[in-house]
Amino acid sequence: MQKQKSKIAYILSQFPETHETFILREIIELRKNKINLELFSLKKCRDKVIHPQAQKFMKQTHYSSILSFKVIKAFFYFIWNKPMEFILLIPYLIKSNFSSFEFLVKSLAIVPISLYYAKLMRDLDITHLHAHWATIPTTSAIIVSKILGIPFSFTAHAWDIFLPNPMLKEKVRCAEFVATCTGYNKNYLDSLLDYKENDKIILNYHGIDFDTLPENHKDIEDNLILSIGRLCEQKGFPYLVDACSVLRDQGYQFKCIIIGEGPDRKALTSQIEQSELQEYIVLTGTKPQSYVFDMFNKARMFVLPCVISKNGDRDGIPNVIIEALALRTPVISTTVSGVPEIIYNNITGVTVSPRNSQQLAEAIISFLNNPDVAEIYVKNGIDLVEEKFDIKKNIRELVSIFIDRAN
Repeated sequence: MQKQKSKIAYILSQFPETHETFILREIIELRKNKINLELFSLKKCRDKVIHPQAQKFMKQTHYSSILSFKVIKAFFYFIWNKPMEFILLIPYLIKSNFSSFEFLVKSLAIVPISLYYAKLMRDLDITHLHAHWATIPTTSAIIVSKILGIPFSFTAHAWDIFLPNPMLKEKVRCAEFVATCTGYNKNYLDSLLDYKENDKIILNYHGIDFDTLPENHKDIEDNLILSIGRLCEQKGFPYLVDACSVLRDQGYQFKCIIIGEGPDRKALTSQIEQSELQEYIVLTGTKPQSYVFDMFNKARMFVLPCVISKNGDRDGIPNVIIEALALRTPVISTTVSGVPEIIYNNITGVTVSPRNSQQLAEAIISFLNNPDVAEIYVKNGIDLVEEKFDIKKNIRELVSIFIDRAN
């Protein structure tokens, strides 16, 4: 792949982010494909666990606090040198976010650091902006785009388009293109366009680099059920706990390990204690990827009972499902959002109705009682992952898009 003249700025909410390995993998592959990429993070990394691959990129990432001297200097630089663009920017943001006080405040608050990054990008000869998440990072991209007069695009994932987002339609309208990681998302974003633009919304699945996966050496621990994800409503962990109660009551011996951290830890811990499942369920907290891969090798199955949360939040295609299939672990999930695009029911795994603990328990029991059937699902799942979720192939498609649209 020949080196391109374009120079792309990636605007990220926080880099690195432990749960956003899909963004890290994308950055790695873009660099491998000789895409000239600069990283701009709106927040400094606050995670306690940082993947080793991300650490080297942190030294190459631009960070800033909102009220640093450089930010204030850039603010007045653009007032002086781009007065018309600056004057029009503020009422534009107010008008676009008038229906949401929260988004209005956040959009105005992000102006100073966006102007600072705009000055850096001008000095770095950036020719195209790309943001991850359709929320504040893309708002920042619009600010920089309007100040510098360069095009922008963004990647929409899941919650960022389904939660209240007053500027979403405007962002889709103004973007050079919008990438998204599920057909489910694409259909929704297409519906926001006033007229059909066949190439505006682009489906580009996340994926994994098979070369970086550990050697597959299944050493299954008896009836180990694995789940991974942020401890929050849309992951549906309370329904997994309830399903474990059913298994226990039916006399099954098992261990359920849930890897992840989040705001629902206290509630989940209380549920586990009230159900007297302490000897069956373990909440490990956040763990490094090496530990996660080791658990995949030991797990009898991977279970993630995704739901749509009360405020509309939802997953797209959880990256851990792709990893589970690639590491030969049978998967049980739900019919939420883009999950059925990878878990074809009774073909590559099993999907059940969301918020249905009984169905979930029955699916787990079927895997425990019929390991040969689960193995067939695994084989089908690996074939699907290799076909649709190989990150090298998918990033080549994204590279082609950047080459076509970012020059």
